[in-house]
Amino acid sequence: MCYDLRVPRPPRPYAIGAAVVTALLGAVGFLPLFGGPGYEHALASGLIVPSAAAIATAIDAARRGSPSPLASVARGVIAGLAYAALALATALLHALRIGVCELWGALVYFGLTAGAGALLGGAWGAVAGELTGALAARGRVRRRRFVATALALAAPVAGVAVSVHRFHTSPMIFAFDPFVGYFSGTLYDTVIDAGTSLLTYRLGSLATLTAALLAASILERADERPFGLVLDLRSDATRARGALALLAGAASAAIALAGSTLGHYSTTESIVKDLGAEKHGARCDVVYPSTTREEEAKLLLKDCEEQLAAVEQRLGARGPARIRAFFFRDDVDKKRLMGAAHTYIAKPWREEVYLQLGGYPHPVLGHELAHVVAGSFGRGAFRIAGDLGGYLANPGLIEGIAVFASPDDEDLTDEQWARAMMQIGILPSMERVFSLGFLGDASAKSYTLAGAFISWMADRWGTNVVRAWYGGGDVAQLTGMAWPALDAAFREHLGTVPLPPEAESFARAKFSRPGIFGRKCPHLVDATRREADVCRDTQRYDEAIRLYDEALAKDALDHASRHWRAHTMRRHGEREEGRRDLEKLASREDVPRTWRDRAEEALADADFIDGELASARRRYEALAARSLDEDNARTFEVKALATADPPAREAIQALLLGDERRGPDIFLAGTALGRWPAATRDGRSPLASYLVGRNLVQRGFFDKGAEALEDALAGPLPTPRIARETLRQRAVAACASGDRDALARLKRVIEGPDDPFKGASGGRREATLRMIARCAR
Repeated sequence: MCYDLRVPRPPRPYAIGAAVVTALLGAVGFLPLFGGPGYEHALASGLIVPSAAAIATAIDAARRGSPSPLASVARGVIAGLAYAALALATALLHALRIGVCELWGALVYFGLTAGAGALLGGAWGAVAGELTGALAARGRVRRRRFVATALALAAPVAGVAVSVHRFHTSPMIFAFDPFVGYFSGTLYDTVIDAGTSLLTYRLGSLATLTAALLAASILERADERPFGLVLDLRSDATRARGALALLAGAASAAIALAGSTLGHYSTTESIVKDLGAEKHGARCDVVYPSTTREEEAKLLLKDCEEQLAAVEQRLGARGPARIRAFFFRDDVDKKRLMGAAHTYIAKPWREEVYLQLGGYPHPVLGHELAHVVAGSFGRGAFRIAGDLGGYLANPGLIEGIAVFASPDDEDLTDEQWARAMMQIGILPSMERVFSLGFLGDASAKSYTLAGAFISWMADRWGTNVVRAWYGGGDVAQLTGMAWPALDAAFREHLGTVPLPPEAESFARAKFSRPGIFGRKCPHLVDATRREADVCRDTQRYDEAIRLYDEALAKDALDHASRHWRAHTMRRHGEREEGRRDLEKLASREDVPRTWRDRAEEALADADFIDGELASARRRYEALAARSLDEDNARTFEVKALATADPPAREAIQALLLGDERRGPDIFLAGTALGRWPAATRDGRSPLASYLVGRNLVQRGFFDKGAEALEDALAGPLPTPRIARETLRQRAVAACASGDRDALARLKRVIEGPDDPFKGASGGRREATLRMIARCAR
């Protein structure tokens, strides 16, 4: 007896689909982050594989390549499974080339996203093909292949359209899609975690697929019928399958209807209901958690009104009549409800901003409000800057105008940082910054450069030119200079910007880190490090060290993990090994200055706790002398002062360091701070009053904080940096309480001959004066 052992060739549509999937995903794998199993590869596969399976199955079913509707659906599911396997194979081949970040977790994620989507795509293709075949049999369709392809693409395209519609009409930026799976919605949140919502979503997908298979099993072709199909309910078995199909369909519908509760999508109404409280001002409407203290809620509204007015003045334009600001409890709550955990978001077309709760004044609120105000002269449906009527975004211009409109309070201005980048040779062309090349660098670098350039343009040509450029004008026509000339003029200007000598080393540390596309395994490394941080903070030190080791095994250049591993070892593990690792980190020239200084600080802290006070003091003083960061340098000064003063030492250790058993504790610090002045000769300590006042202000006790800060300002305060921060915190307290007399007095001090900011970098002084002006309106 003879057997034909030849493997039958798949029908031509399936073969073509397989070739397309392999070619496209093979090419995509050469893009940064897309090579190997992971979030980006699953996202690309979800856009390609289900559509390919749908098209191939639809063409095959339309020409009646399978004997029945059930066979068509089965072929579609098998095609989806095969194409998903091909997509995964391309990822694994690329992983051989560049390495794999995490295999098993990535495989599970692929199965729940693009893998499941491919099965649904194949099933939908069967539906499209059966419908096309019936229409063709009745003479309604001549170009069968074209119609089958169009119907096959209809569902994937509709899924994307629904996600875009939700993005446009609600606060949410994430998306669950039956074919793609999950889209996190933001580039700068490196930790991708869809949570249990993805599981419940795919439970609905399973119900949908089950319903499709059961329904197909009781359908027969009848080309004379309107849809070319007829139900076969003649037997008990078919009636039972029909009942199960209805039950599975009902389960799918129930999960879809409960999507808001299950975290599959959010609406404005559901978010407002979840947060639970609102306040309304002259132009701001703030939505915030109902657990927020009334005084804090009032400050949210006050802050919004003040920062909105300041942004409008800076841009020379009036924003919408009303703006809505959503304040979420924390990053976890924000991610759950609208999709961005560690990224603040504005939607100019909705006249809304979305932030976590923060202190007063909120450090990012002005920046996000600037996006909304800029929307008043933006383009397109999204009211932003960009080509093609605003639909091809210009991220540099979008972010640059917001940085200009609401500068932060860093010690150097954006232009000073830009000059430092020019000095060390990492300043890109401005044409690249104001294009999609903006996304190629780390956000800190791109945002700073865009803000510096817009600030220079506004000073030279006026904000009206900046607004016109944002609104679609040609920058060369508006300025009379093409990009090469603009770039040269900007660099010439930067050459005149004064720069502290230590700025270059700090700029190298701050801006040399690659963006997400230049890092190795950023999602896994950042997620592992954050898990390690939680273990460290909850005193599970051995587990923290193990997780830091895992992160470093994936990315040896993850300086944060290396630092915190050594720090944890020095404080809570093999102390001598930790000391050696910190000393090695502090001395390595290839490590950014900020991480070398953090290692040196960790050594000083350990010396402080161990009673090696002379060594600790030397380290702190050296750090304070070279640090460009005002906040860090001031902290070093406070710690150094405490090494020579026993009452101060007890308070500072409780406030900033903790001990070998626990971390810093505000309650222990409070009792020690209370005892500190009594141990002095005259019964007072301006430094203790400053620390008490600053912590009271940061916790919202502005009146009490103001009293302590006034006592500190009566002096003498031990260093100029501490004097500057005392004045700044007093200004915050005056702003919060509406004390205009105090604001006027503080402004006179800053602008007078005894200006405590004299000799310091300009950024912090300018930010303090802007805050005073904003509050005094």
